[in-house]
Amino acid sequence: MAEPGVTLNLLKALPPRPAESLDTVLDATERCLARYGIRRTSMTDIAKEMKVARTTLYRQIDSVEEAITLIASRQLHRFLAGLVALVAAPGGAGPETFIAATAGAVRFGRSNPVMQRVLDHEPDIVGELVTRDLGSYATQIADALTPIVDVAMKAGVLRTADPHLTAEWLVRVVAVLLAIPPESDLDEMLEYALLPVLQPSLPSDGPSPGPQ
Repeated sequence: MAEPGVTLNLLKALPPRPAESLDTVLDATERCLARYGIRRTSMTDIAKEMKVARTTLYRQIDSVEEAITLIASRQLHRFLAGLVALVAAPGGAGPETFIAATAGAVRFGRSNPVMQRVLDHEPDIVGELVTRDLGSYATQIADALTPIVDVAMKAGVLRTADPHLTAEWLVRVVAVLLAIPPESDLDEMLEYALLPVLQPSLPSDGPSPGPQ
């Protein structure tokens, strides 16, 4: 008989970026989560997917919950690395870059097989995460994104503001659109909502003329 699935007592903070040596077990976990769902996936399922003994699996991860947080951390760091590369490219750090990255994060989440499984078959989990864990995760993701936003602001390609508040706004926009996808064009909606926040102020053409 398979052991009980994950109970969602997830960590309050994502762990550091997992080592590449864990990719095999994390990939197998993702396949199991997409197939069985978060609540029903067990360590036995993952071991079978990897074609290894459970004792071998336990040498790499302690639980399904740990694997889930490692998967989330891996994806976050991949996203940040991609954004850093875009920001570092010549002329690539403007508002359009951050709007495109935000749209990309939403599209990835909505098309991800695990996310689709949760939204279609375990919607109560979304409610649990929103009320209990999502706030702490959003803050941590914003903390990781803040230095990238700060660099762009100091380079003058984003509106000068509080970089952490701007980063947190972007993260929370993604979270809302993952849960409630727009019926209209995603790129158009994000440009409408984010461009006024991110667009640098136009330089002044000089002092206004005084009264004649």
